[in-house]
Amino acid sequence: MSIRAQNALTLTELLVSTILMGIVMTGVAAFSLFVKQARDSTGSGTILAVQTATAMHYLVADANKAVGDSGDRGIITSSASTGGICFRYDNNNPPTAIYADDIWSCYYVGSSYGLHKCGPTSPVPPTNGSQCNSPRIKLVELADRNYFKVVDDADGRFQYVDITLNTIADRGRPADTIANPTYQLFTRISPPAHGR
Repeated sequence: MSIRAQNALTLTELLVSTILMGIVMTGVAAFSLFVKQARDSTGSGTILAVQTATAMHYLVADANKAVGDSGDRGIITSSASTGGICFRYDNNNPPTAIYADDIWSCYYVGSSYGLHKCGPTSPVPPTNGSQCNSPRIKLVELADRNYFKVVDDADGRFQYVDITLNTIADRGRPADTIANPTYQLFTRISPPAHGR
């Protein structure tokens, strides 16, 4: 029997088939990596979006319940380093005209830029987050400590509160649409039960 009559692969055919298999395997691995990254980024982006919307919901709900007047605002802010704002609201049914029995709900930015909800607290609001003796809940990680602005009119009377939540998934990494998403929510609140 001659050598040419046998069915066998030559070295060239073996090399070509190995290269083609490598190309196919590289394509499959790249596609798999893309799908994993897309799934991971969608997950972190969705979680951040829900956390940001939830934090804004809490802030808006408490700000809308704020009671006060030109002599006693019912909205207290602390220094920019603690990023604190407190809203006083009447929890009595029916509401009373006495502020001394009202309760406070406060928001503070921690050292790691986490926005914390503190309250409802007693009739005396804490002056910073460490004095909060009621349940304290971390709502979301902020990209910026300055998340609110209390605006007065020309006569110094309270007008409204602007709240801007700039959030980021991981403050330690640069913002990126896929790998490290950011969100921004803005609202302007003028509490209806607040006397001007």
